[in-house]
Amino acid sequence: MKRISNTFFKGLIAIIPLILTCYLLLWLADTGEMVLANIFKFFFPNSWYIKGFGVVLGLAVAYFFGLFLETLTFLRLFNRFEGGVLRIPVFKSIYTAIRDFISLFSSEQKGKLKQVVLVNIPSGYGQQIGFVTVSDFEEISHTFIADDQIAVYLPFSYAIGGNTVILSRENVVEIDISIEDALRFIATAGVVGYVNDDKNNH
Repeated sequence: MKRISNTFFKGLIAIIPLILTCYLLLWLADTGEMVLANIFKFFFPNSWYIKGFGVVLGLAVAYFFGLFLETLTFLRLFNRFEGGVLRIPVFKSIYTAIRDFISLFSSEQKGKLKQVVLVNIPSGYGQQIGFVTVSDFEEISHTFIADDQIAVYLPFSYAIGGNTVILSRENVVEIDISIEDALRFIATAGVVGYVNDDKNNH
């Protein structure tokens, strides 16, 4: 009986993430389609609409918006607009949290996460995984930071956001895992581990 239950739960653990992932992707696509379809119908005749055009429109808008952001004029306008948005108290908190969380998974932001480290928590209560964001403050004029200090970003598990701490280099230990594996480990509170390529090759 124990063997049957173990086999059952092994299959359950394997299939539930697949089902939930597919469901989430379909839900996001369906929600996006419902919203973007109305935008499509606003600019084009209803007879032109085919299910799926809303998502296509959304992808196209995102791509061209990214192209516009590469131009200095449009970038200045967007920064000015964003600056005005950030003056709204409640909106600012939600907007910045979502923006910062999503930016963690962009290729540009991963380049800013220089190294995965373990940060020593005060009073000997353990260690926390973080990412070094600034290791050489000579590049940036931060007068409140000493030469032997670095900036480390500490993301939250199962939540959006995190903390940035300034601490001495002696309080961190570099660990040899990739940014992607560390993000996956933190996001799932350690439930999903990381793949050690060196071990797999033996």
